[in-house]
Amino acid sequence: MNYTNLNETISLNLIFTESNYEKILENITLEDYIIFSRGPKYLSLKIVIPITIIYSVLFLSGLVGNIAVCFVIATNISMHTPTNYYLFSLALSDLALLILGLPNDLSIYWQQYPWVLGLFFCKTRALVSEMCSYVSVLTIVAFSVERYIAICHPLTSYKTDKLTRVMKVICALWIISFFSALPFAVFTTINYIDWPIGSGIAVNESAFCAMLKDNVPPDFPIYELSSVLFFLLPAFVLTYLYIRIGLIISKNQNVNGSIHGEQRTSQSRKSIVRMLMAVVVAFFICWAPFHLQRVMYIYMSNLPIFHIINMWMYHISGILYYFSATVNPILYNLMSVKYRTAFKQTLFCKKDSRYNSLARTSSNKESNGRSNTIRKHFYKLRISTLNSAELDEVLETQI
Repeated sequence: MNYTNLNETISLNLIFTESNYEKILENITLEDYIIFSRGPKYLSLKIVIPITIIYSVLFLSGLVGNIAVCFVIATNISMHTPTNYYLFSLALSDLALLILGLPNDLSIYWQQYPWVLGLFFCKTRALVSEMCSYVSVLTIVAFSVERYIAICHPLTSYKTDKLTRVMKVICALWIISFFSALPFAVFTTINYIDWPIGSGIAVNESAFCAMLKDNVPPDFPIYELSSVLFFLLPAFVLTYLYIRIGLIISKNQNVNGSIHGEQRTSQSRKSIVRMLMAVVVAFFICWAPFHLQRVMYIYMSNLPIFHIINMWMYHISGILYYFSATVNPILYNLMSVKYRTAFKQTLFCKKDSRYNSLARTSSNKESNGRSNTIRKHFYKLRISTLNSAELDEVLETQI
C-alpha cells in the first residue's frame, strides 16, 4: 500500500490560518492534540465495514486462486514451460503481498494508531509490499516480452535454452525488486508527535508507521522514480508489445484468409485477443490510482481540496492494489485452455492420456539435444505460411 499518512489527510480537512492555528495550540490538551495531528483513532464504521468485506473477499479469492496456480504448475509436468514459470513467480509474489500486506492494512482501518508492532516490522512491511508489487509488474513485463518474441520473432526464441533463461530472468527480477524497494524500508519509520510541543519527547500513543515527506531527503525523488520505473515505463512497454502482437495476429488472419479461404477467426484466437486486451486494461486500472495518489501526495498536498480527494483515493487505490494480486490467476491462467485442462486433472485426479502424451512430446522436443540449425530450418519452412490453426498453436504453446 501507499505508506503516506491517512490520518494526516483526515486531520488536515480542517482549514485554518496561521493565527488561529497558534491560538488553537495555546489551550489544547494532549488528547486533543493527538487527534488534531493524527486524526481520529477510529474511522467511521460506514467506511470500515465495507472495506473489511471487500478486503476479505480479495484476500480469500486471491489466496485460493494463487495457491491453485502454484499447485497446478508444480504438480503437472506438462505445465513446466517458460510461461508458467513466470506465472508461478507471479503467484508467489501475489501471495506474499496478500498475506503480509493486506491483513495489516485492514487492521489500520480498524485502529489508525498507535503502531504496536515495532520498528522492524514497520520497515519489513514497507519492504515486502513494495518488493512484491515490483516483482508482479516486472514479471508481467517479462512474460509479455516472452510472448512477443514467441509470436513476432519465433526463431529468436529458440536460440537459447528457454527454461534456463527464464529461471535466470526470474531470479534477476526478484533481486532487482529487492534493491529497488530498499529505500522504502530505509525511509519508512515510526513517526511520533512531541508533547509538550517542540520538547522532543515522543508520545507513544501517537506512533504511526509511514514514510512521510519529512522522512525522505528533499533531493531524492523516491515516489517519482517508483512511478516512472514501475508504472509509466512498464505501461508503455506493455502497450507497445500487445499492439505489435495484435497486428501480427490480424495480418496473419488476413493473409491466410485469402490463401486458404478462411473467413472467420477461430475461437481460441478470440480468447487470446481478449486476454491481450485484458492484460493492458487491468494493468492500467489496478495501478494508475496507486501511483496517482503518490504523485498527488508530493505535488498537491498543500492544496485544501487535496485532503478530501486523497482520502478517497487512498480507499480506491488500496482496493485496486490488492485486486491486482487477485485477478492475475484469472487473466493469465483461467483464460488458458491448457491451464483449465491441467487444473481439472489436478482437482479430480484424472489423466487425459492424449493431452499428457502431447505435453510430454512437446516437453521432450524442448529439452532434447536438437541443434539450433534444425530448429531454424524447421521454422523457416513454416513461418511464412502459418495458417490459422498453426498460429493458434504458436500462441497457445510456444510462449
